[in-house]
Amino acid sequence: MRSFPARGILILTCILSSLLFAGIPDSYAGETIGADGFAAIIGGNTAAARDKAIDDALRKAVEQAVGTVVSSDSMSENYKVIHDKILAQTAGYVERYKVISEGPQGDLYKVTIQAEVGKANLMDDLRALGLLQALKEKPKVMVIIDEKVGGMYGTTGWEGVGQAESTIMEKFIGAGFTVVDPATVKANITRDKALRMLEGDSAAAAAEGLKYGAQIVITGKAFSKNAGGKLYGTKLQSLQATLQARVIRTDTARVISSRSATGAQVHIDELQGGALAIKEASEKLADDLMQDIIRQWSGEVYGRSQEMVVMISGLVSYRHLAAIKRFLEKEMQGVRAVNQRSFTGGAAELSLDYGGKSSNIADELAARRFSGFRLEPTNVTPNRVDIKAILER
Repeated sequence: MRSFPARGILILTCILSSLLFAGIPDSYAGETIGADGFAAIIGGNTAAARDKAIDDALRKAVEQAVGTVVSSDSMSENYKVIHDKILAQTAGYVERYKVISEGPQGDLYKVTIQAEVGKANLMDDLRALGLLQALKEKPKVMVIIDEKVGGMYGTTGWEGVGQAESTIMEKFIGAGFTVVDPATVKANITRDKALRMLEGDSAAAAAEGLKYGAQIVITGKAFSKNAGGKLYGTKLQSLQATLQARVIRTDTARVISSRSATGAQVHIDELQGGALAIKEASEKLADDLMQDIIRQWSGEVYGRSQEMVVMISGLVSYRHLAAIKRFLEKEMQGVRAVNQRSFTGGAAELSLDYGGKSSNIADELAARRFSGFRLEPTNVTPNRVDIKAILER
């Protein structure tokens, strides 16, 4: 029986390994990180120092992994939380490691390792700590809900009690979101604009949200009614509520979530019972909306591509637009595709499939010197960059 050559075994092993790991998504693959660890040698006990040095190196490896998804500002601001909740439990994130080199260096023991840090659990825990908002540059949320509480036959006067808005805002604030003051919004927004937003005009909602610095607008309608008069032999009434809402990203006017929820309460008073039913529906809906928002952000923050809109004004030639597209496609790191949506009257709209921050695009375009013109960013939001082409004389 002929023995299989060593070279053949190596090739076969590589093929089998590639097949085994081909189906693992990139988002769950571990990241290999090199790190050095140090520990003091006390009383000549190098074995104990070695163990402590390995622990130090593993902690630094996890810290580097955190640094790949958390900005330096967020790291500084949330250092104690990250240190206590993440870095203190490195064993939960390091899938495997190997020691590359080790040995005493004076009074210290040094260990160099290569550790594979699994990002799936790490990112779940960062999100659970409320750091996802920091990763997305702490976006603001604006909530506008049209609310009505009706009587038994729908003939009594409608009364807006604001229960849906207050409940949704309370839930979002409790989860770490920044919410635009509703009193300021109501004092400045016109009824016509409010109606357009509530009727489903995403562009109107986005425009109003931008005025108040909101990156997300939640609009919807809440309605409660008597479900059939008083319960037999009592003065109690059955009240049922329905709430529908949408989440709109203001920089692109894109709807990222649309949900509905219901609630029911038994109460002696129609108005109070209707408000309680609306509150129940609002609590359910707020949880669903937050999950949709977090799911969207997770896909953008943790290394996946996202849609980025680039609006360009001041173009005097289509050649200028072609040069910009060529730069984005060929030289801008992280850009996977460039789609031209429009070019009219010297203005163009581009949609990028991009894995990175909008500020990076603005920085690169501002620093780039094109032939005969340069670009000046005029507005930068998490998912949109507005730039102006300026001729150079």
